[in-house]
Amino acid sequence: MSGKPHLATYWNAVVQTIAVFLVVSSAAMAAISTGEKPRPPCGVEPSPNYPALDAPPVIKLWTQADLASWSPPLCTAWAGGSATLAVGLAGRFRSASDADAMLARIGAVSSLRDVRYWSITDKQWNPMFVRATALDGPDPKKARVDFSTSEMRAGSDVYFLAADNRSRDEAVSRLHVREADSGHIIIETANVTPLRWMFLSFAAPGNIQTWYFLDREAGGSWRFYSLTRVLYGSPFFVRFVSGESYVNRALAMYRHLAGIPTDRDPPPGP
Repeated sequence: MSGKPHLATYWNAVVQTIAVFLVVSSAAMAAISTGEKPRPPCGVEPSPNYPALDAPPVIKLWTQADLASWSPPLCTAWAGGSATLAVGLAGRFRSASDADAMLARIGAVSSLRDVRYWSITDKQWNPMFVRATALDGPDPKKARVDFSTSEMRAGSDVYFLAADNRSRDEAVSRLHVREADSGHIIIETANVTPLRWMFLSFAAPGNIQTWYFLDREAGGSWRFYSLTRVLYGSPFFVRFVSGESYVNRALAMYRHLAGIPTDRDPPPGP
């Protein structure tokens, strides 16, 4: 057979690999919200709402059933209004950083390689990305240095490449600075290229989106809200990754942008 493995042997290896990802804990199910729908802070009190300063962030997970009758607010530009799941996180943290320093931290794409999250599959802290680099446009071959604060102004679009530690797929994403002033920042990120796992595409362009809302408070603190939307290309993929994995990743990004060691505190999930 010209040196190629038998088809049955190949699919057996695939099935064994897939089995590693079939981890859905009872704690993840308990984290699913059955109450209020996602509500980002677009001139209203958000859901989840902000906790007390320095308290752990509040995180909610919604499934496709939870979101079936929900219409996302216009401030999120939620394409098509559909999602397989969504994760909302609200937190407050102390920081002497002003808006320029916060934008510089967001623009430091290479620092994403230092972000660690708690893997519910491996039961350990893992790097969230095995590669991350800024790009000069959407071409994945045009790597460049991190973005400066002057490049992170309202209306700007910048691009970056990141390879998730699980799929190892190098995907290009767009980062859009929707608003950026002395005390208010809104950032939107979305995948530009399809996201793949092994040989399968599990998310079409634009179907993994995250919005970040940061508001500076008097006294040296920030309010932080993130909302992540995931729309799989097929319900087939729902069985492979627990929603709690997205919860842990949302927490890792919150800690990263808040300047908190991402693997210092206990994980939200097992």
